[in-house]
Amino acid sequence: MEGIIRLQNNNVEDIDVSNAIKGNGDAFCRLINNNKLSMYRIAKSILKNEYDVEDAISDTILKAYTNIVKLRRSSTFKQWVFKILINECYSTLKKKKRETVSDVFDNMKDTYEDNYKDFELARAIDSLEENQRIVTVLYYYEDMSLKDISRTLDWPEGTVKSRLSRAKERLRSLINY
Repeated sequence: MEGIIRLQNNNVEDIDVSNAIKGNGDAFCRLINNNKLSMYRIAKSILKNEYDVEDAISDTILKAYTNIVKLRRSSTFKQWVFKILINECYSTLKKKKRETVSDVFDNMKDTYEDNYKDFELARAIDSLEENQRIVTVLYYYEDMSLKDISRTLDWPEGTVKSRLSRAKERLRSLINY
């Protein structure tokens, strides 16, 4: 039954992608809406500042909307938008390294909250090195395969496997399992 529902959802997504490529804004909005939590988690795993996360997601949506006509296969929409998002996040980090101005708003309350079920696990994932954190989020929270992560990040599959393995070891030691 779950397989049928998943298959139907994939068909609906493929139809929305096809319609979005043809210029249907509502279809594009549905696609973004279906992936907004995933996009937030990915951006938050790279960027710590909520304002940077918001900017990266906004820029990603704009770039995806203007470039969706370049998408070749509808089945790769999720990977494609995640790749744009990750590139935006890394671009933001590069800009931040060049800036020397301190952020006045660091002490303000976050505007978004991701309701992880296990706060200890969330803190442990947050303490991982950046390359391990992004692989962990994509694999466990977004259910992406190693092959898909490899394509999304432009890393060899072996690199993804080793970083995920190191992340698991680190998480075990932090959580004391």
